[in-house]
Amino acid sequence: MVVVEDVVWNSYISSHKASGQFRHHSFPYYDQLTSIYAKDRATGKDAQTAADIVEEIDAEEVATTNNLEKGNNYHRC
Repeated sequence: MVVVEDVVWNSYISSHKASGQFRHHSFPYYDQLTSIYAKDRATGKDAQTAADIVEEIDAEEVATTNNLEKGNNYHRC
């Protein structure tokens, strides 16, 4: 529930008529709903291209192959 003085509510309601119905009501799922409806937007900061992903997969495969070869030499397989 938003708790503010009557002057603040009256000012807000004067410009947002439909919000008056919420004046004395609580929002039990407010925190959960903000994660869905928040105005956060994707910025692409950590985005990867297909080429980046393929390069990463190839690097992981090489590391795995090197580890297996070392393991085989260690155990004399």
